[in-house]
Amino acid sequence: MYLREDAWMMKAIFRLSDRALIRMVNRLFQTEYEDEECVRKEWNEHEVISVWLIIGCANRYEFQIRRFDGCLQIYAEDRGCAFHYADALEHTVVQIREPHMIYFGKNSREEFCTTLEFPSHERIILPIHTITLADSSAQKLEEAGLILFLPFLFYCFAEETERLEKKQESLEQFVLHDIPETLYKSMKKGDLNVFDAQKLKQFCRRIMWKLFFHKNWMQNLELQELVIDALDADMELVERVQRMESSKHMV
Repeated sequence: MYLREDAWMMKAIFRLSDRALIRMVNRLFQTEYEDEECVRKEWNEHEVISVWLIIGCANRYEFQIRRFDGCLQIYAEDRGCAFHYADALEHTVVQIREPHMIYFGKNSREEFCTTLEFPSHERIILPIHTITLADSSAQKLEEAGLILFLPFLFYCFAEETERLEKKQESLEQFVLHDIPETLYKSMKKGDLNVFDAQKLKQFCRRIMWKLFFHKNWMQNLELQELVIDALDADMELVERVQRMESSKHMV
């Protein structure tokens, strides 16, 4: 049902700035890549929707979007360096680290690892994360370093079974306050630049229309205007940043 939209959204968010992708990898895998590192992407859309990030020409990270029991799952795996797998022994195994279930809000992050064993008895442990999104907290998502997946939180609202009035209320709060405040917080940290933030708002608007355009309460013109204003790109901010960047180059 969601396969085509998920594929479009994955491609869209992984085409954001290299710095945003590097900051996400650093937060998730506790790495220390510089913002200027080279990032390449490879796509797979056959059985699951996944993207491979190659950072620093050799280190690889795989991200997938899955659906499990009505919830959205983000699967993220450190694939290490291609040379690691070439030299590893055949009996390389996947091990489960326990207890490594981390909760942030109703969401959870389960940690595993792949252990690569080498003839010299050395081992390399590569982490694997499975993040299950079960609530719609933009703040919790940002704190987990996964702000790029913000548009997918609208699916959490689509799965909720609470009363219509309450759902509309919480969705309005999410769109009008949570999204702008969280994106501003992420920009202030430097995890997103201004262009990333504006694009994420537009991705959110697309997903919202896709999921809720047929709802009676979405036919309210006042609500539609509020949503458009909240999730439209702030072109004045973009132009101001562009002028600042241009002036720096002229000095």
